Amino acid sequence: MSIRGQIDFMQFDVIIHPPKVWQLNVVGISEQLDKALAVYQKYVNPKVNWYYFNDSKIIKPELLVYNNEGLTELVAKKLTSELKKMEKTGDLLISFTDDVIDPYLEGDLVMYSAMKFFNEPIKYKIDFFFNKYKNAQTYNSIVQFITGLAEVFNQCYIEINLGYTFKLSKSMFPNRIGTSMIVYIPVPLNAKDYPEAYKIIPINHDDKQVGTVIVSLDHFPNRDNIEDVKTINRLDMRLREADLLPVRTDL
Repeated sequence: MSIRGQIDFMQFDVIIHPPKVWQLNVVGISEQLDKALAVYQKYVNPKVNWYYFNDSKIIKPELLVYNNEGLTELVAKKLTSELKKMEKTGDLLISFTDDVIDPYLEGDLVMYSAMKFFNEPIKYKIDFFFNKYKNAQTYNSIVQFITGLAEVFNQCYIEINLGYTFKLSKSMFPNRIGTSMIVYIPVPLNAKDYPEAYKIIPINHDDKQVGTVIVSLDHFPNRDNIEDVKTINRLDMRLREADLLPVRTDL
């Protein structure tokens, strides 16, 4: 077996589902990306730089889109071009890759996408796609990262898709926002109503609770662990009964 095959690593997505009031223009998207990447720097990697990603991961200085000074001028140019294409195609996708070199893991990606169907509201999404070692440090980093995103994007739903470990597509409500390991609901909830949860984190804005981060377990969930499945299903059921698990396509 190769060294790569012996290393316990995982792929997963952290997905921000914004409200329909977001602005689909260069300034609006730039502000959203700047805030999201700043949270990444704060809680995941303070030294990371991000580069424009196209067909292959080729890091070139002229493709720099984000560093410790914030977004570069390249972002506005790329967004201007992509928004013009969207007028014809109906969708937009712009991706950045990090500059972390690891012999065993591929780089991380952040993708901003938007889709427009006829006269329906435009659907947006910010998706962080991670390749990380599966350990306690990564777990804590994820919790901090999503909590940090919730503090900044407190009007959004935020969820995690753990890929092969605990796919959202195999959850109790596969078409809806799911608890999985952690979820942010932009509604103030009371910890006593969710006794199964490992941790309930209130998110405040202007000294008022506006949302809640629910951490289901103190470890990465696994479908082979029946207790993990039971805990997450109970949480999803409680949230569904409270009408707090919207269908993703409705967001």
